[in-house]
Amino acid sequence: MPKLILAAFLLAVAPHLFAQSKPSNEIVAEGAAKMKVKPDVATFTLTVSKTDTVEKNGLRDLNKAVNGLVRSLTSLGFRSDNIKIASYDVTSSMDRFRNKEYTATNELIINFRIDTKLIDAFYSEIEGAGTEDVDVSFETSLSDSLEKASRLRLVQQAVADAKTNAMNIAQALNLRIIKVKQVQKYGVMTDIPQVEMVKFTPPKVMHDREAMEATAFANFQVQEVELEEKITIVYEIAN
Repeated sequence: MPKLILAAFLLAVAPHLFAQSKPSNEIVAEGAAKMKVKPDVATFTLTVSKTDTVEKNGLRDLNKAVNGLVRSLTSLGFRSDNIKIASYDVTSSMDRFRNKEYTATNELIINFRIDTKLIDAFYSEIEGAGTEDVDVSFETSLSDSLEKASRLRLVQQAVADAKTNAMNIAQALNLRIIKVKQVQKYGVMTDIPQVEMVKFTPPKVMHDREAMEATAFANFQVQEVELEEKITIVYEIAN
């Protein structure tokens, strides 16, 4: 009985063993390409906060500061569609004397095409205005059009790299490539995060408000972003 069971098992698995041992009629080739791209979009995040023991006084001071900030931005050439309100909050807390305080906070987001003179003028304006209780953060990103154009070039280079690798393998094994059976693509961006942007007309520095070159942006460029594309191509081959 055990012999019959063993024989039946071997008959069942034998076809699979022979199928796995057949030589493959495919070549899998990988290709890759990298490039560094200079971001073309800048984003300023301005956070204005005012604190008072009376809620309406905190709101009044906040609105006054924000209106003054917007006027300064407008004088540099920013339009209303460049400036977005991200948040507007009022919170309460207790100070060390157990008195209730109210903090009113407004966060503004400014998107524009990168212009180092405009960035320098922005920081000079903020410093010259003497605006208090304002936190400023700055980041860069790639516009949709720039990233798409860059990735198109990378994909072309990665495909060419994969094709070269496949041809080298086929030549070494004395095989002939017939056609492409499958393609897989992997896109990677490193260094800085990308920010989703909306279309807009970039502002320009007014002629009577030339940058004073008082900040680092007047002399330095923004950090480049490294883009990478990886391609895996499966080729059908023949002897």
